[in-house]
Amino acid sequence: MKNLVLTIFALFALSTAAQAQFLTGGLKAGVGSSSVSVRDVTSNPAEYAKKESVTSYHAGAFARINILGLFVQPEAIFTQTGGRLESNPNATLASRVADIKFNRLDVPIMAGISLGNVVRLQAGPVASTLLSARQDGQNIKSFMENSDWGYQAGVGLDIQRLTLDVRYEHISRNYDDPANQSNYDLANKQILVSVGLKLF
Repeated sequence: MKNLVLTIFALFALSTAAQAQFLTGGLKAGVGSSSVSVRDVTSNPAEYAKKESVTSYHAGAFARINILGLFVQPEAIFTQTGGRLESNPNATLASRVADIKFNRLDVPIMAGISLGNVVRLQAGPVASTLLSARQDGQNIKSFMENSDWGYQAGVGLDIQRLTLDVRYEHISRNYDDPANQSNYDLANKQILVSVGLKLF
């Protein structure tokens, strides 16, 4: 009887540990260095000649499924990002600076390998929904695609209940303003640093 009780207790403990390792999740937030650049310009290729990075912010939640050293980690992240572009179409004219800001809801789906349950190597697609877009305070969301795909890649660390991630992100959207005959791809690139807390 004693052995049966111990066996049941051991099986229960192993099952609980396996479930704890199989699924984890929590909250995360961080900052980044964000820039925007233009490609495939059909109006004036020299309009935006230089780019400058700005600080971005993000916060959200994540869940992670772990299987034999591999993992899949979907996330839901609110991101405030953007960049600064400087134009110089003519050397005789003064340059013009455009400040661009985005608010997005991003859903990264990261997959990778966990080394010793400490280091994570990861990459995956990002489904991005544009919530707002402004250039120099003017609303430009109507000129841009609401939804698009990008990607992230990077490394992470797990220290007990804390997580640390450093990632590169690239998301492009088409900008189309027929009234001004302006059309180009607007690429948003970020280096993201985030800290998370596992809640389960």
